[in-house]
Order: sequence, then structure tokens, then C-alpha cells
Amino acid sequence: MVKPVKTIGLQRATLAGEVRGEIERMIVSGELAAGEKLNELSLSNVMGVSRGTVREAIRSLADSGLIDLIANRGAFVHRTTLTEARNLYDLRGAIFAMACAAAARRLREGAEARLIAQLERNLEQMRNAYANGDTAKYYALNIEFHDMLLAASGNPKAKVTYDNLVREMHQFRRRGLSLVTNVAESITEHEAITAAIASGDEDAARRAAFDHITGGFSRYMTLAEPQSNSDA
Repeated sequence: MVKPVKTIGLQRATLAGEVRGEIERMIVSGELAAGEKLNELSLSNVMGVSRGTVREAIRSLADSGLIDLIANRGAFVHRTTLTEARNLYDLRGAIFAMACAAAARRLREGAEARLIAQLERNLEQMRNAYANGDTAKYYALNIEFHDMLLAASGNPKAKVTYDNLVREMHQFRRRGLSLVTNVAESITEHEAITAAIASGDEDAARRAAFDHITGGFSRYMTLAEPQSNSDA
């Protein structure tokens, strides 16, 4: 005999999932800063839900790398160390390089016929954002550029892993693109990736992609070192 569905339980689970998604968005966007304590009462008032629902959502985020649960102190937005940053960049570089090589191969084999046009359109929008000094717009376009390439790799599992890494890296990725000069370097690297994929050259695409992620880490470190010295 089929048991009746417990709709109240499903509604609660769905609501907690929506709250989790909103808290995750606030962290990734920077509305909740690294090291900031999550105030259950404040969040519940803002979202119009119970503290219990917020607490459930926060606990479900504990395994995402975005939140640290500290006994007798509460939940805090995770503050990424430089060692963690380097490890995340290494992982992201490996996956992105693989994805770009796969995209180049698939393009050469006749798949992803619209990819280069989409990348070129994105690049033009990036150049416009750079010309206007709009780093926030550039950041959004940068995410779109990478998403297109991960999708073009034809490897859904790689994209899921990549997306999880990107969520953890939000703090230093955004900071690394906070200067207009860094945006210029990033655009040049995106152009190299696009050219390599357009030629169907897997090795060139892999190298250009890995160099781009390495460049991103260097840009972040340029900004992070003064902060590290001031904390010493």
C-alpha cells in the first residue's frame, strides 16, 4: 500500500531549500562578508520565515564550504585562507583546462557550432564593460564566459564540480577582478582561449585555460599580500 505524501513536510523542506539558496546568494554576492556571523533572527525577519527554518538552512550549508559552524559561538561565513585559495585555484585550473580542451575537440568534430559566436559576443560585452570601468558587469560576464565553456565540454559532472568550487572561491575571484587593470589582463586571456578553441587545438586551449586560472591567482595574490602583511 502506498503511504500518503506528507505535504507539510515537503513544504517545510522546500522552504528551507529556498532560504538556503538565498543565504548562499547573499554570501556569494558579498552581502554577507567573510567572517561575518549569521544572525538567525535578522535573517528570519528579512525573509519572513521562522528562525527554525533559517537554522535548518544554515546547517544544510555547512558542508558547502561557505559556512563554518563553531560550537557555542554559532555560524560564520567562511574566511578562506591563502593555502585554501591556492588549492581551489589548482583544482579549478585542472577542470577548466580539461573543459576548454574538450570544447575545442567537440568544435573540431562538428559539435557546438554556435560556441565561437557566443564567446565573441560575450567578449565584446566584456570590452564594453572594461571601457566603462564597470567591474561588476565584467564579473557577471566573466562567469557567463566560463559557464559557456563548461557546458560546451559536454561533461555535466565536471560542470557540477566546477560550480561547487566557484561558490567557495567567490571571495577572492571577485576581489581579483576589482581593478580595471586586472580586467584588461583577463580579457586578453579570454581572447587567447577563444582563439585556441576556434582553431580546434586541444593542447593550445588547455594551455590558454590553465594560464588564465594561474593569472587569476596571481591577480588575487597581488591584492592579498598587502592585507596579509598588514595582519602580520
